[in-house]
Amino acid sequence: MNAKRNPGIKMRPWLAVWPMVCSVMAVGRLASGQTNAVAPPAINDASLQQLLQRLDAQEAEIKELKSKVAATSSEVDDQASAANSAPKYPSLQFHGFADLDYQASSRQGIPNATGVNYLPQAGHGGDSFYEGELDLYMQSQLAEDLSVLSETAISSAVTGSAPGNNVCGVDIERLELSWKPSEYFNADLGRFHTALGYYNTAYHHGTWFQNAVGRPFFLEFEDSGGLLPVHTVGISLHGAVPSGSVNLSYFLEVGNGEQYNNAGNNRVQNEVDGNFDKAVNFGFYAKPDWLPGVQLGLGAYHDTLSPLLVNASGASVPVPNTDEWIWNVSCVYHSSLWELLSEGYLVRHQEPGQAAHYSPMYYLQASRKFGKITPYARFTYVNASEADLIYTQILTQGGRDYGPSLGVRYDFATYVAFKLQYDYVVQTGYQNANELTLQAAFTF
Repeated sequence: MNAKRNPGIKMRPWLAVWPMVCSVMAVGRLASGQTNAVAPPAINDASLQQLLQRLDAQEAEIKELKSKVAATSSEVDDQASAANSAPKYPSLQFHGFADLDYQASSRQGIPNATGVNYLPQAGHGGDSFYEGELDLYMQSQLAEDLSVLSETAISSAVTGSAPGNNVCGVDIERLELSWKPSEYFNADLGRFHTALGYYNTAYHHGTWFQNAVGRPFFLEFEDSGGLLPVHTVGISLHGAVPSGSVNLSYFLEVGNGEQYNNAGNNRVQNEVDGNFDKAVNFGFYAKPDWLPGVQLGLGAYHDTLSPLLVNASGASVPVPNTDEWIWNVSCVYHSSLWELLSEGYLVRHQEPGQAAHYSPMYYLQASRKFGKITPYARFTYVNASEADLIYTQILTQGGRDYGPSLGVRYDFATYVAFKLQYDYVVQTGYQNANELTLQAAFTF
């Protein structure tokens, strides 16, 4: 007997032909004489509906299991991807910078003015090949907002390794532990480049970064004849100031300051401050949206100096403490092709009960990139007061010192640059001089 199909029940294809199969099997058994064979069970509507419901339930369970497996697999993949992309601490980076140079000068016996580390000595020739500076730079991220920076220089220009004795020394130029919790507040602790103007914090010890052979000479490092406190041991606070399109930033630095001396001691007071007064440097700079590529800055530096003067017999000469103020302004412009730099400084030194001495300093620099070639020009001017004991008797660089520099940089390869620079030097008390410097600067 065939059960009537209930139109309300969804039939499976194999269930639809099942009565026919049973009928054929029954006919076959009758033909073979197997009259006592068991007849196939009849399928009524109720049992068929139960069977279909069980199949639907099983299909639903299978779909649910597949969905759970897919979700679990996706979660595992996401966790693995997050684990692979998460930063790992500490994360150390190392870079090296160096330069090899040749310089010829028409003058002998005084420091050069190109900002490189070769200082011709009396009795020695005015031209020489020389090793510049080997700069070992390391930075490690310790956490999301903590990092450490180290920059160590090996050079004949460091304190205790005077040019001419062919001995190199090692100097820790920068060692900073930095905390950067937000864009509005950052703190650096250690030895850092003082935020004096623009050049001192934009270009550090690798000459490969800068177009010129060296720095403007009054911004040279202390052990290379510079006139300003370009290093500080202390703490630096800096960050953004909410100012809209002005993009204003601030800095405030407190440190040991420097001790000007002619005894061969390091001017940067790495370990012991010569007095109880701390140097304070503060200022602002802005990068307005309506002046793309322009940065404007101003700052002021104050310290109480305890100079050390040693006479020809090696005895110390008493020198009173000197009040020091350094004011600076800067205006620079950068684009993919142009670099225009200008900075001005006014140094004020005053001993107790004495008149103040003022020493202006400035430089102007322009360069334009043409493919791999970048020609540049710079003019530097210093008028160190000849009544200022620090500049005349201790640093022996009183008076006017100025002149133009013309040069060209050729990027020979991605990480190698060759430079040629000519300087005309005018300095009080000396004949005018011509200098030519060749430099190979590279990073690795």
